[in-house]
Amino acid sequence: MLRMVTDVGSGESRDPDPDVAAVETSVVDPEALDALLDSLRARGFRVLGPTVREGAIVYDDLGSAAELPIGWTDSQDGGRYRLERRDDEARFGYAVGPHSWKQFLLPARLRLWRARRDGEDGFEVEEEPTDDTPLAFVGVRACELHAIDIQDRVFLGGSFADRDYAARRDGVFLVAVNCFEPGGTCFCVSMGIGPRAESGYDLALTEILDGDHRFLVEAGSERGAEGARRAPRRHRGAGARRRANRPDLRVGDCGRGVARRRRLLRRRARHRASDRRSRA
Repeated sequence: MLRMVTDVGSGESRDPDPDVAAVETSVVDPEALDALLDSLRARGFRVLGPTVREGAIVYDDLGSAAELPIGWTDSQDGGRYRLERRDDEARFGYAVGPHSWKQFLLPARLRLWRARRDGEDGFEVEEEPTDDTPLAFVGVRACELHAIDIQDRVFLGGSFADRDYAARRDGVFLVAVNCFEPGGTCFCVSMGIGPRAESGYDLALTEILDGDHRFLVEAGSERGAEGARRAPRRHRGAGARRRANRPDLRVGDCGRGVARRRRLLRRRARHRASDRRSRA
């Protein structure tokens, strides 16, 4: 499938990598996520992604796909955040949580050097070696891809690049997820940065809950295409082929289920606004 993609932060269209464009978009079952994570670990990546901890969806090391926030969502509004149970087994049925990927790319606490005495009058300074463990981020949203792009410009695009940021950022494998569960404080549409990831990723996942639970997988790089090939593809019966031909379930759209959820969110927002006016 050949399509146009947009450079992160530039707004300019460009042709996709011809090698990647030739790779077909695949459809996989949720269980195939384990194969994807295993393949990343086998290639030496430290796999990081969303998980539930202490009443929030946070980013941490993932041992398996079972540690994803399966069946959880978050309810967000100004000054309010809480987890709620969903009525399905969605792996990414939440908005962006309280954590960001910056904690792994630019840790708040970092030792730069150490010193030891060299005789009685001097000392020897040793520069701390950089951490070269390759990172894989699973579940990156479109707004987060843009945030990482801005960090790249700040820490890598000037006259002097940040050594530690460059070491961590180099070779990061990005698995994006297209949003279908916006939060009450989301602003991606008004900023023109979502809810669909347009570029800057190695793989992009679209979770579809309408009908059989499945994922659409798009490759955004050659190594992303290699990772997609390692995930077992879904066996497509006649029903699956009919659903694949429906325009409301094509790549880049999350189907009628998403439209229903968006209408529900708009109704909730109107109810909240009405409650605030009545209290005032």
